Amino acid sequence: MEYTNNIKVSVCIPVWNQEKLVIKALESIPKRDDVEIIVCEDGSTDNTWNNLVEYCRNYPKIKLLKNEQNKGVSYTINRLMDEAKGWYIDLLGSDDYLYTENFEKTLEYLDGTDFIFYQTSNNYGMVELNEHNKCGSFKFMRREFMKNFRNEEQRVAGEDYHLWQQILKKNPTIKILDITAKHYNYPRQGSLCWQLNHGEIDFESGLRKW
Repeated sequence: MEYTNNIKVSVCIPVWNQEKLVIKALESIPKRDDVEIIVCEDGSTDNTWNNLVEYCRNYPKIKLLKNEQNKGVSYTINRLMDEAKGWYIDLLGSDDYLYTENFEKTLEYLDGTDFIFYQTSNNYGMVELNEHNKCGSFKFMRREFMKNFRNEEQRVAGEDYHLWQQILKKNPTIKILDITAKHYNYPRQGSLCWQLNHGEIDFESGLRKW
């Protein structure tokens, strides 16, 4: 099947204050012509931007975007999705990483299905994807299907959950692969999910830095 500009997937990374882990995330993405890599730095206060600039000297095809002020994860993901040119979009957390060889295997299954999910692991071990946990960044999203969907640009916890509820109303086609392609770095003290699960931010109204 044909895909836009010979790009199968745009791997999109929103990043804020992850000067070390974001480089690990980038290292895990296969560097091949049919994989587009886009990073948007969201007004970090540490050395994230400088580290990204230095890394991208060796990989000039990486698209590096910058929010001059911290705008939040929802705004940043929307900007990444607007910039993407791939047939599919895959979101990668700046503190997560791909299992490179397995991720490459998943690319052979991009067939026009609206959402193609792969398995993931976390710091406890393997996580089996099922019908109840499909929000989250462990899926390929067909870009043409997603053109009318964007996160509400609010600083609330669980923004991907709210977006997924809107998507489900359009009855997307779904495929689930039995390939573990990503490591989700949870639990990680200080992460948004850590704050949410430890009561430091509120799911419904949790305004936070990002």
